[in-house]
Amino acid sequence: MHRIRTFTIVLWIMAAVPVLPVYANQDDYLKAVQAYADTMLEKARDTYGSEPSPLFASALNRETCAPFSGDALAAIENIPRETWGIRSHDRMLTGGNPMHDQNLYQILYCLTSVTGEQRYADEADKTLKWFFMHCQSPQTGLMAWGEHIGWDFNTETIIDKPAGTTHEFFRPWILWDQSYKLAPAACADFAKGLWEHQIGDQTTGNFSRHAAWDKHGPGKNSEYPRHGGFYIATWAQAYRHTKDPIYLKAIETVLDYFDGRRSPKTGALPAESAKRSEGTIIWPESNLSLAIDLWNSAKFVPEALAQKMLQSAAASDRTYLRLAHDLGPDGKGFVKSANTHTLEPLSYSDPWATGYGEDTEATLSLRCLLRYHQIHDEGYKKLILGAAERYIESEPFIEFPVYPGTLGDVILHMLGAYELSGDRKFLERAEHFAALADQLFLKDSSIPRATSKHDHYEAITRGDTLMMSLLQLWAVKNKTEFNPPLVYCDR
Repeated sequence: MHRIRTFTIVLWIMAAVPVLPVYANQDDYLKAVQAYADTMLEKARDTYGSEPSPLFASALNRETCAPFSGDALAAIENIPRETWGIRSHDRMLTGGNPMHDQNLYQILYCLTSVTGEQRYADEADKTLKWFFMHCQSPQTGLMAWGEHIGWDFNTETIIDKPAGTTHEFFRPWILWDQSYKLAPAACADFAKGLWEHQIGDQTTGNFSRHAAWDKHGPGKNSEYPRHGGFYIATWAQAYRHTKDPIYLKAIETVLDYFDGRRSPKTGALPAESAKRSEGTIIWPESNLSLAIDLWNSAKFVPEALAQKMLQSAAASDRTYLRLAHDLGPDGKGFVKSANTHTLEPLSYSDPWATGYGEDTEATLSLRCLLRYHQIHDEGYKKLILGAAERYIESEPFIEFPVYPGTLGDVILHMLGAYELSGDRKFLERAEHFAALADQLFLKDSSIPRATSKHDHYEAITRGDTLMMSLLQLWAVKNKTEFNPPLVYCDR
């Protein structure tokens, strides 16, 4: 995701919004999630064009559960970015994008475990297998997914949109285990294509987060650490499943490039080397995301490389925890950007900020929670709980568009704080935000609205994250553990 802050809608703290209790008992959360899954499975699939597929539509009329066309498509297509913070060239209005639906897949797999109904997992498998077998570029091996491209239901190729054929990760892909079971050759080809066609300089490791899906066209100097982490995780899984040493070379090349760019004064890893920042700015959340992927991936590679990966992750921890985060009741928030060589803060987070390139404090806390679960550092725990306290009294300003994923993040953050502290006020707050989410997004349909102000469904605003948070809330209330667990991937 592009992290230059060109536009922000800020949802400031306001007086408490009265919320009626809409979930009468804890099983209602599961019922809501199951209704969402059933509707998506039964009504939101690709039945269009010359080759119907099991892919899910990324944009839907919530009354008909059909994609938009004609004047209706033009109407939602022309929603100004200024009114809701979504860029037009990131939207998938005529097709699907599995990377935008990743939490939906997690929900389907968990529902099979919870309900015993195999159809949920079977349908997730069917969709993923079809995607990997049909939506891969024969020229590069890259998949038609991510931040800018998707698969068009009408033309049976990538969606024709202003972003052209730009390949860029939107989230990490955390479903590699299942993907390799379903389409091992396609997954390995993607990993190789990521090395051959995404990395601009295979000698140094310099790359751009943007590449061309349909031809060789890698760039350089837009080497965001979080994207590097996504690549390393991809290559580690490829090595795990194939033992091809090319993937170890790819990991080590990019890892050495990053570590060579760390500030000798602070150990900070610059956001990028493009002229607009010239290596003088650090985006801490990007470094933290890289550390998470390095740690998760180290167990799949030989010991010497694994140790380099763990040491690099630890270097990012030291920098992140040295930053002047200020999460007291009247504090400034998480440090969102800082000077690479002094760590002087340049910007801070807001509990309810939303829009392109922005993260709420809940989103940042959930990254800290992922890292805490890896290394159990009390510094991360302190940040998570400090940020959680700031949500005890604050509410979103609902006069502006609120995304379903935003409340999903906050619910998951409250559940994480409850897990770490045992304080029931965080669980109660999670239930409060679940009730608010029901009022804002689910009152007239089983699939969530795109925003509190827009009545259609659109995957880019992360309705799947909201529904996953309700499933996790049900699990906590029922003392149920999922195997495999639901994984937060909105980073």
